[in-house]
Amino acid sequence: MDYAAVIKEVGRGKEGATDLDLDTASALYGAMLDGEVPALELGALLVAFRIKGESGQEMLGFYRAMQQRMGRLRADPSQPLPVLIPSYNGARRQANLTPLLALILHRCGLPVLVHGPLTDPRRVTTTQVFSALGIAPCASLAEAQTAMSQGAPAFVPAGVLSAGLETLLNLRWRLGVRNSTHTLAKLADPFDGNSLRLVSVSHPDYLIKMADFAGLSGARMLLLRGSEGEVYANPKRLPRIEYFVDGSGKVLCEAEEGSIASVPALPESMDAQVTADWITRALHGEVPVPQPILTQVACCLVAAGQASDLESAQEKVATQFPK
Repeated sequence: MDYAAVIKEVGRGKEGATDLDLDTASALYGAMLDGEVPALELGALLVAFRIKGESGQEMLGFYRAMQQRMGRLRADPSQPLPVLIPSYNGARRQANLTPLLALILHRCGLPVLVHGPLTDPRRVTTTQVFSALGIAPCASLAEAQTAMSQGAPAFVPAGVLSAGLETLLNLRWRLGVRNSTHTLAKLADPFDGNSLRLVSVSHPDYLIKMADFAGLSGARMLLLRGSEGEVYANPKRLPRIEYFVDGSGKVLCEAEEGSIASVPALPESMDAQVTADWITRALHGEVPVPQPILTQVACCLVAAGQASDLESAQEKVATQFPK
């Protein structure tokens, strides 16, 4: 591939750049994942897409290249759809409650796979909180498959899903900014569509981008604005949650508006052990689970086909976590 020619097209800035077609985008991102793009050109391309933004066709092409290079897991047809929880941001100011969401989904009978980086020098990762809870990351996809077949939630490091994916993610620390891979990693699906993906964004523009992707790809997913980039619902105020399947979407719940009626009790700090201890207390009913997270779990039950509507799903959740 003539990388200089591609850079000439995508590197003209937000207004002057030209979008790549699907096949070119797929071939380009595949070369990135395979380590075939020289370092200078790779950096130029990643920054160019950071400035330009990815078109729908480019996102779909990148996604196809990523999926072709990803390890695979089998969904058990006798069980509900597995829920995929990407966790690539971590806690910056508030406690990371992604493990709480995962463990509640598991208690409600849904198979759960969480994936993300092992470390982040600036944030508290889901891995750290899981470790404080006594849940170790899986060293291989075979180990994750075994854990899920035994009815346990599993955490898979990004590098186990795809070594190339992890390499591109880690370029953030060399380039100083995130790149397209940080968006794509949230869409990764080792189950080849036999799953429910939870997808969160931080910025409103990306709600449109992710909705476009869902429409083009037909992905089954729940889309919301997350908490500091993590996929759990804001514990203080319910966000809008939209369900996509087979190219169309519908809103399962609207965002809460107005002033907050009451602020839920949350972990005193974002420290991993403090967060893990609080999650343990919440799972034991010693402190209330924030209602927005319980509503998000109910949305997952609907999307996974385990409840016919949100009201009946909320009743099921309430049997596990009564007020």
